[in-house]
Amino acid sequence: MSGLVATAPTTAPDPLRSGDWYPSIDLTNARAVMRVDGTVTNERLTECIALAMSGVEDQLDAWQQQQVALGRTTLIEVPSKIIAGTSRLVRLYRRAVYASAQAELIERYRDVDTTHAGHKHADTLDSTIDDYRRNVRYAIRDILGRPRADVELL
Repeated sequence: MSGLVATAPTTAPDPLRSGDWYPSIDLTNARAVMRVDGTVTNERLTECIALAMSGVEDQLDAWQQQQVALGRTTLIEVPSKIIAGTSRLVRLYRRAVYASAQAELIERYRDVDTTHAGHKHADTLDSTIDDYRRNVRYAIRDILGRPRADVELL
């Protein structure tokens, strides 16, 4: 009997950069943190992470401009707690990027199975995708220093 086992690609891709203000994203670290196996190619992971970086940075654009106006030339220079040697804001940025990429990957790699079990599995994935999208919002709101929920009286 033979079987296929998905393993991580053997070559480590170069880190992804989005200008000098935000930290680069190391794809090997991203793969480990996100628990992405070898079924996702480096090219697919690179595309998902790059688009996630773009989306997160678009949402932080006005805040970034405020920080630059205060003389901060990188995210690392923005005052923040240091947790395990890394700025809390850098960790939140990475969390937003990783969660956005994970939601994208799950959407792209959903089962196409049309059996009853396949539908149940797809419903579970929908919930997981929503959780990742929520984590993106939470991380961005934490960076901005805003509450995680807006409440209005009707």
